[in-house]
Amino acid sequence: MGLADMNEIKKYVKSLKQRKKDIENRFMELLNLKKNGKISDEEYEERRKKLEREYVEVMDRLAQMRYFTGEEQLFA
Repeated sequence: MGLADMNEIKKYVKSLKQRKKDIENRFMELLNLKKNGKISDEEYEERRKKLEREYVEVMDRLAQMRYFTGEEQLFA
């Protein structure tokens, strides 16, 4: 994927948005598991941290790609 290939960048942005939704859904499932007592607090914290790290990475990449596609302006 090159910077000049705007269609590929837009496809990538779409896949990042889907990945973001997937992570949010996995987090809700994790909360339900903890709420129902199916996992321990330690396991919850460990899995939550992994999800948070993945979410931050996706959001960072999404912000970069949105800037490249002109969906957002950084300092507006």
